[in-house]
Amino acid sequence: MARRVNAPRRRWAPAALAAGVVAVVVIVALIGAMVIFGGKRPDPSAPPHPTPSSVPSHDAQASTAPGATARATIAAQATPTATHGPPTLSPTQPPGSAPPSSATPPPNAAPTSAADFDLQAQVIDIGFPLRADADYHYRDNYLERRDGSPDPYNHAKVEPDGTLVRLHDGIDIYAPEGEPVLAPFDGVVIDPATKWTPWEPDRYGLTVVVESDEATSVGYTAVLVHLDKVWVDIGQHVSRGQVIGVLGRTGNAENVKPQLHFELRAPFLIDWSPLGEDRQVDAFNPYPALVAADPHT
Repeated sequence: MARRVNAPRRRWAPAALAAGVVAVVVIVALIGAMVIFGGKRPDPSAPPHPTPSSVPSHDAQASTAPGATARATIAAQATPTATHGPPTLSPTQPPGSAPPSSATPPPNAAPTSAADFDLQAQVIDIGFPLRADADYHYRDNYLERRDGSPDPYNHAKVEPDGTLVRLHDGIDIYAPEGEPVLAPFDGVVIDPATKWTPWEPDRYGLTVVVESDEATSVGYTAVLVHLDKVWVDIGQHVSRGQVIGVLGRTGNAENVKPQLHFELRAPFLIDWSPLGEDRQVDAFNPYPALVAADPHT
């Protein structure tokens, strides 16, 4: 009898077995990914999902996101700087109040009302109306008796017989004829006839009136009388120390020594009744201010 030969058993090669295991693992991984991502197949080109320890912070993500640099630059440009914010309040200033004003009057400012006025020795800040090298002299002859009837803007007193006597409204400064006369403060040249009526040119002669616009004497006026020549015009702005004319003897000073009759007048009327004068006049004694400004004192 013929002998049946059994076929030899077939064995799996190791390489084939490994390939099968890998295939199973891949299938399982795909099924898990589909479950995790809602059935969406993961993008094989996407980078691997980072571990919790490698997840960057929010700030780091913002700085590395596309266009983050440009967005940060625009935001920085749109954000106002501190210099454009609301004013900083001082520790003692209550919230909601306005910052303190810097427009405070200077310490040597002239009075702004008659209530604060020194009737006997008021000093305001002026420049002396003659040059320092001029040969001049003066004394306090304010309120001395003068000829002629007083106008409403003149000082006056009543004599025992009832006569109204005109008094001297200023100080006479004697100096050589032709001596330059200076503006005592910054201000505007005004027409005296528009401020004091009736103005009498025959009495005052050539006159320059400067109304101050300096912070220490706003509205005060200087009246410079008996000039020989006037070198400024009405409406012109002048500066302290500017030459406005020359000293002379015009008006009722023709028969006396050359002189500058100098007055100072307040921007309000002053009641002189405490000193025995029954009228209100804006002219006050310029002697204390002249002494304070005199370069020779």
